[in-house]
Amino acid sequence: MRLERGVAQDAFALLAGIDRSYYGKLERGERQPSIAVLLKCATAFAESGAALMAAIERELVAVRRAPNA
Repeated sequence: MRLERGVAQDAFALLAGIDRSYYGKLERGERQPSIAVLLKCATAFAESGAALMAAIERELVAVRRAPNA
């Protein structure tokens, strides 16, 4: 969602009220967010928590289906 909207990682982290280094780790899959952090991200995207979770689920399914290179 962040990339689709053309928002820089550090700008989005600031908008969501999340430490930028922590947010980078979330995007790289190095950290697992709490529900509170997911809701902060959803609010920053102007989406519901359910919409954000659905987008995450679609992305995970796509990654699982991608052929190994």
